[in-house]
Amino acid sequence: MKIKTEFLLPALVLFSNHCQAFDWLLQPDFSATERYTDNLRMQITPTRDNLITTLSPGLLLGYIAENQELKTSFKWNELIYHGESELDFSEKIANASHQFNAERFKTDLSAQYAEQSSINTQLDPEGSGNLQIQVPRTTRSVSPGITYNLTEQNAVQLGYNYVDVKFDTTESLADNLGFSDYDNQQFSATFIHTYSERLSFNLTGAYSKFNSSNDSSNSRSFITFIPAPPFLVGLNQSRTTSYEQSSTTLFYQAGLQYLFDEQTQFSLSAGMRETENRTRYSQIVTFNPEYPPYITNPEPTEINDTSTASGHVFSANLTRNSEWGGFTLNAGQQLNPSSSGSQQQSTTFSANLRYNLSERWTTGVTASYLMSESTSTLNNNSNISNNRTYTTLTPNIRWRWTPEINLELSYSYRQQEFDALGQTAIGNNLQLQFSYQPLINRQVK
Repeated sequence: MKIKTEFLLPALVLFSNHCQAFDWLLQPDFSATERYTDNLRMQITPTRDNLITTLSPGLLLGYIAENQELKTSFKWNELIYHGESELDFSEKIANASHQFNAERFKTDLSAQYAEQSSINTQLDPEGSGNLQIQVPRTTRSVSPGITYNLTEQNAVQLGYNYVDVKFDTTESLADNLGFSDYDNQQFSATFIHTYSERLSFNLTGAYSKFNSSNDSSNSRSFITFIPAPPFLVGLNQSRTTSYEQSSTTLFYQAGLQYLFDEQTQFSLSAGMRETENRTRYSQIVTFNPEYPPYITNPEPTEINDTSTASGHVFSANLTRNSEWGGFTLNAGQQLNPSSSGSQQQSTTFSANLRYNLSERWTTGVTASYLMSESTSTLNNNSNISNNRTYTTLTPNIRWRWTPEINLELSYSYRQQEFDALGQTAIGNNLQLQFSYQPLINRQVK
């Protein structure tokens, strides 16, 4: 399924009401980051350390009207790896969102186009954890939704999400499942009941379809010995490999949201999922020329696997903000599309604490834990398993130099372990970031 978004923004602008007053948004920003890491590729035994400079200009454009708003953002990340220029990369990220509010309903639409570095994205829940090489990753996504108020207390939400991810792999990486292209689409419906000003309940049902593929073809030439009659021969070996997986999943869950006070909010949802996976793996090897009975083409290898899996889905969040700072606690388990060649069940825990030392100084700490497991029995084979855990701990301190300029110093501890390897990779990062966002007044039309 291909969805083009080139004409998304012009179409949204045409729907605007020219009789309304607009607040036009124009907000440039810039940041520069210096990062030192002793294990960029998260290897068991690191081979070198790295110093990385990132220059990031950005721009926010859009408008805000009485019943609608449009925001578009553009970000350019220029990544410079000192001493390893082959890793240098230019990331381009564009986002667009539009919201429209009527008396009984509201609509929202968001879209993204991103060209990103695999080293910056493969540790995410949607990544495979493979950082051994720099591979361009292109993401396209679109997500429309509508909410209709049935009564003052009841509402229905309908949503759709589509994402397409492709890797610009070389021939040597074409059969590496850690850089598999995929697309995923999800349809969802949610019923919301507002019990009181503080308490609301929701019921959600969703259906998703995931497709992943990885095809490769390579050849090599070599010389080998034939025993009868004894002589050396030159051969060409061709290998064609194909991997495909398609999955369908049905989700259903119930949840609630409770507002303790103006500063504290709690939300919880839990449910089940049913997933069906269909996986095909094939490999064909040919020799040219053949020398029977010593050198012949082997029988093609083909594995077809169908499996079903059920699991829990849940999410919990507790957020509190106050004059002294704030904190956020999150826990969840969900099914994610992944570049590992199959969907991954991700169990996550995270915590964030922020404390205001003064009007200008802020300190904090962030911790996260990710456990990622494949839902396919073929992908859980010990030879190709991508099950992993990833842990981070990041304390930081920020100084607001002026209303427009901020400086932030942070340290990050990272730890990753793959089940198939049974060994742990550890990395340490030290980062200094300068950010500048000029204060520009909106122009009212």
